[in-house]
Amino acid sequence: MIKALHEDSSTTEVTMRLLIVTACLMVLLIPAESHGDKYAGEFMALGGGARAMGMGGAFTALADDATASFWNPAGIARVPSMLGLPHDWEMTLMHSERFGDLIDYNFVSAVFPLSHGESGWGLTFIHMGIDDIPITPGFSEMVSNSDGDDIFEPREGEGLINYRDFPLESANDFALFLSYAQHVGIGAVGATVKLLRNDQITDVSSFGIGLDLGLIMHDLWRRLSLGVKLQDATGTYISWSTGKKEFIYPTLKVGVAYPLMLNRMNSTLVLAVDGDFRYENLQSVSQLWIGRASLDVHLGAELIIREIVALRGGLDMGRPTAGAGFGLRPSHS
Repeated sequence: MIKALHEDSSTTEVTMRLLIVTACLMVLLIPAESHGDKYAGEFMALGGGARAMGMGGAFTALADDATASFWNPAGIARVPSMLGLPHDWEMTLMHSERFGDLIDYNFVSAVFPLSHGESGWGLTFIHMGIDDIPITPGFSEMVSNSDGDDIFEPREGEGLINYRDFPLESANDFALFLSYAQHVGIGAVGATVKLLRNDQITDVSSFGIGLDLGLIMHDLWRRLSLGVKLQDATGTYISWSTGKKEFIYPTLKVGVAYPLMLNRMNSTLVLAVDGDFRYENLQSVSQLWIGRASLDVHLGAELIIREIVALRGGLDMGRPTAGAGFGLRPSHS
């Protein structure tokens, strides 16, 4: 017993040292002359998964389903205990159309537990696209029978081409998350490598790479869980084919979750709160700010009735959200 306690203490100490070293590296790796680009890579902020989005995005301390690779990679290590079998895997697919059918948004996420349910890996793929963007040609290309003097002269037989004949192109954003998580003495830790690709109109494109770090600690006080995600931990760099460079500052996401057991109803009520701490001078769009620092809050609740029906609601930075889910268990008879 004493040996086990000593091993847990040593593991905790090593883990804390790793977290401190990671934080120091994050500061050292950010160039002093670099500056954050507001809304760079913003398409990834939409998130995915009916459960997390129905709870207002307050999912950093939960993250125990197929979307863990996106919300908090540390949660992947807990998925096996939720599924029941060590080698079970889980996948989530989501498609939405925004502003009518102007924007297509696709979200695919999966987790794959490893042996003994102590670790696992996951991936998330995000795509946002806008099709049929008309490209306005230059003046000479818009005028039929043009004599090349950049003057529109109908009397000389020049005419404008029909706008329906304008060429059409598409703009697409892609993100691929590759994650790994492992149980340690204090809970679970995880990391995600993010690869970003953007294909804009007129053959403009970009490529970016970033890193997320996650931590989840359970039963801190009774059944209270704490989740921490250092998003874009070392800063995410995006390089454009035009020569422009973009930089995404780190975001610290901290969340807590607490389940209340409603025994008389054979139900569970889960309450969750998340805070997003940024340092990007986002006063115009953030809920709370001091100087360049800002805070956005996510509130969520989930009522699970007899492990069959789930009712969800929340506030995503002040915007109300809601959702429902149903669980069907296969018969083993």
